[in-house]
Amino acid sequence: MEGVPLYPAELKTKYQQSGWWLGTTVLQAFDRTCDAYPEKKAIAEGEHWITFSELRDYSKGAAVALKRLGIADRDPVLLQVPNMIEAIYIYLGLLRIGGVPILCLPRHGQRELERFAKLAEARAWIGPAGFGSSDYLPVVKAIREKVPSVEHAVVVRDDAPPGFVSFSQLMEGSRGGGASDELEGAAPTDPNGLLHLAPTGGTTGLLKLVPKTHNNHLMKANNFAQVLGLGPDTVGLVISPINHDGPQGLHIGTMVLAGCSFVMCPSTRAKDIVEHIEREKVTYCFLVPALLGDLVNMPDLDKHDLSSLRTVIISGARCPTELVKLAFEKIGNCFYNCFGMTEGAGTITRKGDPIEVISGTVGTKVCPLDEYRIVDETGMEVPAGHEGELEIQGPCVVAGYYKSEAELGRVFAPDGFLRTGDLGRFDGQGNLIITGRKKDIINRGGDKVSPYDIEEMIMSHPGVLRAAVIGMPDERLGERICAYVQPKQPQGFVIDELISYLKAQGASLLLLPERVEVVAALPLTAVDKVDKQRLREDITQKLWGEG
Repeated sequence: MEGVPLYPAELKTKYQQSGWWLGTTVLQAFDRTCDAYPEKKAIAEGEHWITFSELRDYSKGAAVALKRLGIADRDPVLLQVPNMIEAIYIYLGLLRIGGVPILCLPRHGQRELERFAKLAEARAWIGPAGFGSSDYLPVVKAIREKVPSVEHAVVVRDDAPPGFVSFSQLMEGSRGGGASDELEGAAPTDPNGLLHLAPTGGTTGLLKLVPKTHNNHLMKANNFAQVLGLGPDTVGLVISPINHDGPQGLHIGTMVLAGCSFVMCPSTRAKDIVEHIEREKVTYCFLVPALLGDLVNMPDLDKHDLSSLRTVIISGARCPTELVKLAFEKIGNCFYNCFGMTEGAGTITRKGDPIEVISGTVGTKVCPLDEYRIVDETGMEVPAGHEGELEIQGPCVVAGYYKSEAELGRVFAPDGFLRTGDLGRFDGQGNLIITGRKKDIINRGGDKVSPYDIEEMIMSHPGVLRAAVIGMPDERLGERICAYVQPKQPQGFVIDELISYLKAQGASLLLLPERVEVVAALPLTAVDKVDKQRLREDITQKLWGEG
C-alpha cells in the first residue's frame, strides 16, 4: 500500500528466517483458534458473552455488510467504536475484505479525525452516535464536508440520522452461508501486509499513523502471551480503549493466537472495574498508573473478591514506586511493570522478580531478537548505569510512519534504530529504567531537571493521589518548576506542608517545585495519561494573566 515504509531486504530476510515472525495473518490465526475452540466463550460486554463460533459468524456478517456498502480492498476506514463487542467483529470484518482499520480512540475529536482522514484518504467512518460526553455526529458531518474521500458514515447501535447509515440495518441479511460466499478469496494472506494504522504522538509528539503488519503485531502479542503464561484459561478485562495499541495486542492479539477470552468494560471508574473482576473471575488486566491509583485507593476495596487476578500489567506511563508497593499490599503479588510503544517496543518484568525490580524498572525486552541501546547526545552508546536516549530495532519494531518520509531521518538513526525520545538507563541485571522523556526535561537556567524524580517524591506523600510536574515559562531562567497536584482530600491540603515533606525526603533546592497548583483532577489524554500539554497551556495562561 502506498505510503507504508518497507523493511530493508536484509532485515526482512533475517526476521523471516529467525522463525520469530509467525508467518500468519490475524485472520488465519483467528480462524484456527475458532476451529479449536468453537463453543468456548470469546468476548463479553456486561454479562453478555459470545462464543468463538459466534464471533466468527458476526465478523463474516460485518464483512459482507461493509463490502455491500462499497468498502473494498485497501480502503482505509476510521474505526471509532469504543469498548463494545461490535469493535471486535467490525475490526475482523474489515480484515476479511482487505479494508484497513484506522484505530481511532473514543476521545479523538475533529482535529485528530480530520488529520487521519486526509492523510489516509479514508473511505468511511464507523462509530456510535456518541459516547460519554462526546457527540460524534456533528464532528463526522463536518469532517465529511472537508474531506471528500469519506463517502460513508456508519452508526453503530444508535439511530442513524439522514446522511448516516445504520450498521444494524447493514447487517440484516448479511449473515449465513449464502452471504459468506461473497467473501471467497477476499481476505489478504500476506503476513507482511498492512494490518491496521494506529495513531501515536510518536517520538516527536506530532500526531502520526503507525502502519502495523500482521507479522510485527502478532509477534509482539505472542511474546507477551508466552512471558505472561496467557492461554485458553485466561479471562482478560479490557478497560483502556480497545483500539489503543496495548489492549489491541494484549487482548485481541492473544485472543486470536492463544484462545484467551476477555470482557469489555466501558467504564474507567474503580468501582465498575472491581465489580467486573469479581463477577467474571477476571485473571488478567492492563492498567495505566492513573487507574491503578484509583483502584488501590478505593475506600472499600477489601470488600471485593479479587483473588482470581493472576496477572496485572502496569503500563502507559511511569508508575510511581510507592504506588506499586501499595498495590502489592492491597491486591497481591500479581503485578508486572511494562514499557511499550505503538511503534513496537516491549519490555516487562518477570514473575518472581523482587518488588524492587517490579516497582523500579520496566524489566527486560519481550522479544529476544529486538535490540535496545542507550545513547548520549552524540549517538554513542553509553555503559550500563548511564542515562541517555533509548533506541530500538528489531522484528517487533515498525519500519517507519505512514506517509511520513520526512520523519525517517529525524526519528531513525543512520543504522536503522528508532529514536524513542525516552530517557533511561540499564541496571546491573539488564533491566530498563525509564527516567523521563526528552521533551519533558525542564531546562532551568541551564540545569536539566527530570520531572519524574519530583513526581515520584510528591506521589509518595500520603495525601496525594496524582501529580504532574512541568516546566513553566520564566523570563530569567527560561523555565521554572511547576507541580500540579491532585490531593486525595482537597479540603485541608496545605502546600507548605508538601514542600516541608519534600525537604524531609532529601529533595535538593533544584527539585523543589517553585509553584504548586492544586486541582480537583488532572487532565488526561485519550489513553488516560496525564495531558502535560494542557497543563503547560494552563500555566502559561495563568502567568500571562498575572502579568
